[in-house]
Amino acid sequence: MTSPGAVMSVGEGEAARLLFVASEGETRQVLERLRGAGLAVSVERVGTPEALKAALERPWDVAVCGAELAGLGFREVAPQLREKAPGLGLLVLTSRWDEAELGEALKAGAHGYLDLGRLAQVVLEIQREVRRAVECRQLQRCLEERQRGSEFLANLNHDIRSPLNGIIGYCELLILEEGSRLSPNGQRDLGMVKKSAQTLLTLINDVLELIRIQAGRTEVMPELVNFKALAEECTDTVRENLEGKALELSTSLAEQVYLLRTDELKLRQVLLHLLSHAASTTAAGKVSLTACAEGREALFSVEDTGGGLPEDQLPFLFDARGRKEGTNALGLVLARELTRVLGGSLSARSTLGQGTSFTVRLPCLVEDGAL
Repeated sequence: MTSPGAVMSVGEGEAARLLFVASEGETRQVLERLRGAGLAVSVERVGTPEALKAALERPWDVAVCGAELAGLGFREVAPQLREKAPGLGLLVLTSRWDEAELGEALKAGAHGYLDLGRLAQVVLEIQREVRRAVECRQLQRCLEERQRGSEFLANLNHDIRSPLNGIIGYCELLILEEGSRLSPNGQRDLGMVKKSAQTLLTLINDVLELIRIQAGRTEVMPELVNFKALAEECTDTVRENLEGKALELSTSLAEQVYLLRTDELKLRQVLLHLLSHAASTTAAGKVSLTACAEGREALFSVEDTGGGLPEDQLPFLFDARGRKEGTNALGLVLARELTRVLGGSLSARSTLGQGTSFTVRLPCLVEDGAL
């Protein structure tokens, strides 16, 4: 017996699928109570061993076994479920409560032994089993999607990054072996090829990191971090790429943040993206990195004296889709996502004609005696 068009919704895009191995009377009695409770279910009833075998070739959320079908009680049904559908929940209906049979049913693998005289309890148990089944199905789908995402990342990592690394390596080899024989224009052009490849590789690395974060595949590895050394390293890296700009880079660190406990690689990425953005949008003037302790958090601020942004453009600062001229939105989006992964927050303030300030808050202070 099939009840067409009857669906009990248990989540977006999900529907309950009930298999009744029961008499028509038992099935009708339960269905009427389900509908009386405002629930609609997609149901198929089977009444022979052959029909049960065929039905188990299809997916179900819950199997409900009655007590009135000869040769198709829970003793006969449970072994078939274990063989054909080991994850399928089994509920056993009875019209005569028997404690010994209860123990036997549970031992056979039933999730419930339900008295038809207490239909309200039957409805609740069916709902509970359906939700459990749907949650399991959703979890399995999530795991499969993550696996596909991992395979995609691995392929993308190899197919795109490997050729770029080859281009960079070949440029370095040409500069080393043939640099003296190249004209000044040739040396400049080869250097531009190398720098462009490095820029593209950095962009691809950022995209891959964002994909990993969105797929939930980024791990945080806390460690003791010499932040004073890290800050100097980040500012030195950005200073090398200033290309002759009249730009002053400075740091001011409170002693309380000299030693932190966090993921050093991710904190380095955050600071480099913020400092690089500040340097790229400031033609001349100052870019400063300051850090101090506030309560139980470390505060990092990157400020510049660039052109700043009008108020209506500030919401687009962390939106790669709404990227405005002169902003490195992808790097800022990644900096914000990495900050969230580290358990902190990233905010920005900007004044047109005066500059922009980014503030990172992280719970990474090292308490006295925690070393």
